[in-house]
Amino acid sequence: MKKKPSPSIFRRDPKEEIMNRARKGVFDRNPLLTTPHQVVCKACGFAQKITYLDYLKSGKFELGETRMIEVSYAAPTIFGLSHAMEKITPMIMTVRCERCGTEISCSPVSLEYLLFTATKQQKLKNMYV
Repeated sequence: MKKKPSPSIFRRDPKEEIMNRARKGVFDRNPLLTTPHQVVCKACGFAQKITYLDYLKSGKFELGETRMIEVSYAAPTIFGLSHAMEKITPMIMTVRCERCGTEISCSPVSLEYLLFTATKQQKLKNMYV
């Protein structure tokens, strides 16, 4: 049985909650969010580097439509993999190409991933206090 996120996570609009947590430094130790990533313009081929955390802090993202996906994960069985259905809400970041101005969209993480990592880090902080 999956543990439901605490109701305090959803006090506000989810986008506002992610922005506030990002600004408070909750995601500052997440290498996926703090490492520069390259996005390539499909129109002109220009490559530019962005840091996802900057987009989360500034609110330059939108929440996509929530959908169910099948996820495979390692399981201690003879077959090696198990499958489960999970709900995801993509975080869509739009970058404007510095060369031609074309909008480039990417969806590196989901809302559920960010909420999970935020609550996990809070538990770890409390453990070492």
